Amino acid sequence: MVVCPKCGGEMREGEAFVSISIPSGATAPFGIGSMPGMGMPGMGMPGMGAPSIETTAERVMWREKTERKTGLFKKSEEITLRISGQRCANCGYIELYATK
Repeated sequence: MVVCPKCGGEMREGEAFVSISIPSGATAPFGIGSMPGMGMPGMGMPGMGAPSIETTAERVMWREKTERKTGLFKKSEEITLRISGQRCANCGYIELYATK
């Protein structure tokens, strides 16, 4: 068991993510059909209800530049790392870290 550095409670493994909700079939989160006031009342197709909402969970990632230069124009190389962490079941303290 990993112990919380703040209160001594039990730390539990987890991961950071972002929950994104967009209308089904939308091409962009803020497309014309999804902005308030941009729709045209009475112009919908008959029998069509309100658009359904799709929710997805996307992982939060960490991107950093390395000291290496790559490519024809010597662009700084970047690496992407997963963000994981631990949360205290007692006090809620969260500790995040980036891993390969």
